[in-house]
Amino acid sequence: MSFGDKIRSLREENKFTQSDLASKLGISTRTLYNYEKGKLFPKDIKVVKGLAEIFNVSTDYLMDEIDVKIMSEQESEFLSSAKKNFGYKGKKEAEQIIEKTAAMFAGGTLSEEDQDKFFESITKVYFDAKKKARETYGRKSNREK
Repeated sequence: MSFGDKIRSLREENKFTQSDLASKLGISTRTLYNYEKGKLFPKDIKVVKGLAEIFNVSTDYLMDEIDVKIMSEQESEFLSSAKKNFGYKGKKEAEQIIEKTAAMFAGGTLSEEDQDKFFESITKVYFDAKKKARETYGRKSNREK
């Protein structure tokens, strides 16, 4: 069950209208509608915590199924690599990076230009780190080039 499905199901079980629940959370009804439809994810952890309190469930329960989405091969490789290199905690941190980045773009708060700048920055950091690792840990013949 997706994050949005859980919210909708809990809201209906507790006999809240979208308007009632949105008001309790301090968000618009449209925002709640978009959460339930899976179009948006809360940018503020306070909303997730508020949902957990209102419905008497854990935040882990609400957010657990977010990673059930179909992952691209690159995401899967990234998470496997994070787990291999940094253990379970590293994998969870990598998942959070993916989720928060996806939420940021799903929310539509960044212009196309800002999105491009963001990806350029991330790409630069990635390739700089890769180059530094190669220079530091690569074979001697690679370091001499």
